[in-house]
Amino acid sequence: MHTLSETENRTFMDILSDLIAIASVKGEPEAHAPYGAAPRAALQYFLDRASSDGFITANIGDKAGYIQWGDHGPLLAVLAHLDVVPAGSGWNTDPFTLTITDTHFIGRGIVDDKGPAVCAYMAMLRYREAHPNPDLRVRLVLGTDEEHGSSCMERYCETEELPDIGFTPDAEFPCIFAEKGIYHMHFESEPSTDFTMKGGEAYNMVMPSCHCELNESGNTIETKGVQAHASHPALGINALDLMLNELSDDMVNRSPILSLIKKYFSSVAETPFTSFFKEDISGSMTSNVGLVDINSTHGSVCVDIRFPVTIPEQEVREKLQQIASEFGITAVDDNVQPPLFKEKDSQQIATLTEIYDRYRSSFDCEPEDIESKERSLAEPAKAIAIGGGTYARCMPNIVAFGPQLPWGEDSCHQANEMILKKNLYLLVPMYEEALEKLGNIVL
Repeated sequence: MHTLSETENRTFMDILSDLIAIASVKGEPEAHAPYGAAPRAALQYFLDRASSDGFITANIGDKAGYIQWGDHGPLLAVLAHLDVVPAGSGWNTDPFTLTITDTHFIGRGIVDDKGPAVCAYMAMLRYREAHPNPDLRVRLVLGTDEEHGSSCMERYCETEELPDIGFTPDAEFPCIFAEKGIYHMHFESEPSTDFTMKGGEAYNMVMPSCHCELNESGNTIETKGVQAHASHPALGINALDLMLNELSDDMVNRSPILSLIKKYFSSVAETPFTSFFKEDISGSMTSNVGLVDINSTHGSVCVDIRFPVTIPEQEVREKLQQIASEFGITAVDDNVQPPLFKEKDSQQIATLTEIYDRYRSSFDCEPEDIESKERSLAEPAKAIAIGGGTYARCMPNIVAFGPQLPWGEDSCHQANEMILKKNLYLLVPMYEEALEKLGNIVL
């Protein structure tokens, strides 16, 4: 149950290593590559591979695509993405070469989300072998813009059939019943005559580095943080926080936009922005300053906010505008993804949770996580809420299912993104069973 055959392993390793090698970070739009050449290359590679393996495939506007087995009946879908966040700094290996140790797979996207996408494909291969003439269609939908708002799935929904049931392997176990809202915005201010400052890789990454040049002295300051996923900002160290500590109080006070960040969004904030809002069943609000760009022509600081499911986005917007007006600057919406909430006791969630419950003791853990794993196993497996955003909020009848375990550190969006080999392999039979059992629900 927990191993791949020799043939399966060759297929698994070929596809996984080839995909990791494609640095599918969003780039400048090109002809037939709306998110840049690399995300398009990752999509076409996977579609070509699946076509050669005998699956039905389709490219949807060069933004998404699908791989399908079966030509009639209900539609069961697995939604995964092939785009990744920038590598950032701090890697011990080449982020875009699949590194294999005795215990781990390492590479950008190995967890988020190329590794799980390949596991879902392997599960489809097994499903096809068991069901040469199925009474439903199984479709692996692949997107290439998940890390920047999921416009790829918007494109899919415009023209393609929506699934009757399915899951996305892009979150946590046991199964997800709620996802916080995601609010991406930026503060705009007047240019700075004191300094230029630039830092960050993406909204949804804790800023790994920041560079500042002081105009009067010509001195430069570099700060190095620790990158992490914006839904778990406490796992990282924000380089802008470190920069605020390096600059004089006088210089920070002369900059309205830095003064705002220090007061409401820094680690030493007098009044953390999140403190204005109460937590609910989905948890508490989090915020992350992901990008800063201040120079002689403009000033901009971009913020990622994850807000609980019962908080209306308008309340968040009004509060952002209020604190911006306090400093005479402007708050601008960039993208808002509404929260997602599903019934915990639905047959779909109950089925996936039961699958996880039977497999969970077989998952491995790091030595330092043994006690955490034992505590987790001692508790019943229950659906959870998360701060991350997945494709589940892009279309109905989809829920998030794995691969992050309740124990152990989440390495998504961090340097040295990795997963224990046994745990990645184990996703294949789990997802194969998910296809079987979710298919039984809709047949």
